[in-house]
Amino acid sequence: MYLRDRGFDVLEVGTSQEQLDSTVVLDRSGHPEWAKRVADALGGARVESRPDSSRYLDVTVLLGRSWRAPAEPFYP
Repeated sequence: MYLRDRGFDVLEVGTSQEQLDSTVVLDRSGHPEWAKRVADALGGARVESRPDSSRYLDVTVLLGRSWRAPAEPFYP
């Protein structure tokens, strides 16, 4: 909801086996400026380039353990 509320099209939400301390936004499509926009929306996450043309998406977000969403209104 956090990214959707900021205008991003979120295709899928899931849990990764990889556990990170800090949040990473992966550039999948060769457009690092798009990944940077997502990283900025999350409060300054790290951006890494990991192209993957088989995924049909632009970025992957791996939320780190330290990330907490800012307080927002409850959506019933």
